[in-house]
Amino acid sequence: MKMVIVSILDTAAQAYGRPAYVASEGVAIRQFQDEVNRASDDNQLYKHPDDFQLFYFGTFDDNSGAMDLLASPKMICRAKDVMIRDGE
Repeated sequence: MKMVIVSILDTAAQAYGRPAYVASEGVAIRQFQDEVNRASDDNQLYKHPDDFQLFYFGTFDDNSGAMDLLASPKMICRAKDVMIRDGE
């Protein structure tokens, strides 16, 4: 099965997080949105949505081990664009 490779960029730290392998871009967006909207004192994505962006890196085929990577990461969405605040 081909898995999508994604990572979250922290623009304040100017660093990408550890890559994640998910079934599709849609699943990646849903997981990112869920985490961005998880209210918790220790959740940096919730506290600082202007600082985080989700990026697509390519695919990984878990049958063959082959990776098909982009020349440079492609932004999928920004945390502030998927943030849902009370009253919105």
